[in-house]
Amino acid sequence: MRNISGMVIMKKPKELSVLLLLIVLATSVRGQDYTYSQFYANPVYLNPALAGSDYCPRITLNYRNQWPQLSGEFVSYSGAYDQYVDFLSGGVGVQFQYDKSGEAAIRQFHLGGMYAYRLDIADRWQASMALEAGFGQRGVNWDDLIFASRIDPASGNLLPPGIQPDNFRDNVNYVDFATGFVVGYDEKVFVGGAVHHLTTPDIGFISESDNKLPMKITVHAGANIESGGSRGYRSRQPQLTISPNILYQQQGDFRQLNAGTYFTFAPFVGGLWYRHAFENPDAVIVLLGLQYNNLKLGYSYDYTVSNFANASGGAHEISVGWLFDCDKKSNRSKAIKCPSF
Repeated sequence: MRNISGMVIMKKPKELSVLLLLIVLATSVRGQDYTYSQFYANPVYLNPALAGSDYCPRITLNYRNQWPQLSGEFVSYSGAYDQYVDFLSGGVGVQFQYDKSGEAAIRQFHLGGMYAYRLDIADRWQASMALEAGFGQRGVNWDDLIFASRIDPASGNLLPPGIQPDNFRDNVNYVDFATGFVVGYDEKVFVGGAVHHLTTPDIGFISESDNKLPMKITVHAGANIESGGSRGYRSRQPQLTISPNILYQQQGDFRQLNAGTYFTFAPFVGGLWYRHAFENPDAVIVLLGLQYNNLKLGYSYDYTVSNFANASGGAHEISVGWLFDCDKKSNRSKAIKCPSF
């Protein structure tokens, strides 16, 4: 999901296909969140109810380079810290997101904090319910924009830069809220959901515009099927775990469905996913990961299967995670086990 502004012309497009792709995105997307293919490597961004899901303190870092062959940068950065806190009976976390889109350097920044209350709802059933509050900022580099008024209709040449319109804002600041839940059974099956942008904040660069950030609805579910060895990826004995998963997201008119499976043979992880954007096929995702002691490393590649496959160059994504040691024996029953990537 991307935020592409349709009110400007980008500088020096490399190919006609690139320009067409930007036009399509500009006309079909009002305002959407950036997305990651390694959903569970960025857990509190996916669903605030996953804060503290590993009980011990956890740090996650993520980098995504989308459409590397297009003119301009489409990159996203993410970082988060979360852990379970006994006296709060739940998990707490903080996260930041930074995104840069295109030659016009449309930038987005988000900083949020969340609390996820954990409870046992029945024998071997656990649940987590969360609230998140955050601050967001969206900006644009004025010097990299070319408005139609700067193009000489006779020659097609660029005219000298004019005065910035009074109703155009370089930066938009807003307050944002989200909520979510996760229910798990015996660390084998889980289902969750989240709603982001509950107040649909205004993110438009033009002050008179009505450019609301639509709510993002997420539903995800999966299972962990284990065979052989000892439980837990920190065990020295290899164990095969097969984790089929499904994820649905909707934001405004944009809908996507992700379906695939993780294969874990400690310490190695592999995954194969298919992402369908309802309006058109989107991508096949291949994942390779390593979990060794406290460290987690992941790389995934999105192979675009739409008509713009050759022009976009797919997407590269890297994740790094560190799970600190802690004593969690007395609270082990409260764990909700989701995939690591």
